[in-house]
Amino acid sequence: MFDQSNVPGTGYIAAGPNSIAKASNVPITDLTENVPINDANSVALKLVNAAGSSGAVVLNFTPPEALVILQAAQKLGLEDRVKLWGCSTPCDTDFLASTLGAKWNHKFFVNAELTPPDPTNSPTMNLYKAILKQYGSNVSGGIGSFSQMGFTMGEIATHALESTSGPYTVQSVNKAFEAVKDFNTGMLCDPWTYGNYSFHIANNVDYTVTPENGKMVIAQGCTPISAADPQIAAYRKLTGGS
Repeated sequence: MFDQSNVPGTGYIAAGPNSIAKASNVPITDLTENVPINDANSVALKLVNAAGSSGAVVLNFTPPEALVILQAAQKLGLEDRVKLWGCSTPCDTDFLASTLGAKWNHKFFVNAELTPPDPTNSPTMNLYKAILKQYGSNVSGGIGSFSQMGFTMGEIATHALESTSGPYTVQSVNKAFEAVKDFNTGMLCDPWTYGNYSFHIANNVDYTVTPENGKMVIAQGCTPISAADPQIAAYRKLTGGS
């Protein structure tokens, strides 16, 4: 069972999980919800009934919308009625883990495109946390994927711009970004390469995290996204990746 916000691009988003389900001979049902969600109880009940006791519910929502569905499931006693619950990268945030509480420990699994902040104390991660603490008090969700993405984009941009000489122009800046190769951001499983490719999925190796007493902990280390997704397969063929 895959459910997401009813916004433009739902077909593109659903294509990934559908490709993986097909390759694994697992049935999948796609749903969309208008947001903000006004009747979370009905949504939670619908998802659990559709998934069944041997199925899973995978959400693709921003943290506040995912939260109301999960809280409704807990209120109705549905959290154990399916095999597991999952969510896309935006749900990798302490806001969600702390609000849900211990009831969801190791029952809810989140794809994490960036290095999980809670169990990581690398220099890069500590710099991110320090910057967020000093300047990001109003950042929605606090520590989590969205603020990490902004930090990592800044890292890559700074690295690219520092590699240029002379004045910044459209041409020189574009060339600098295209030339980024094997850059260790400290926030991604693999070094970042942009390159002169016809399309880009540079970050295609991810973590899986799960709530544990108000924090997100690593449930699975760096794992390549399945090449059953045809775009992932095409990108790796294009770039010579495995």
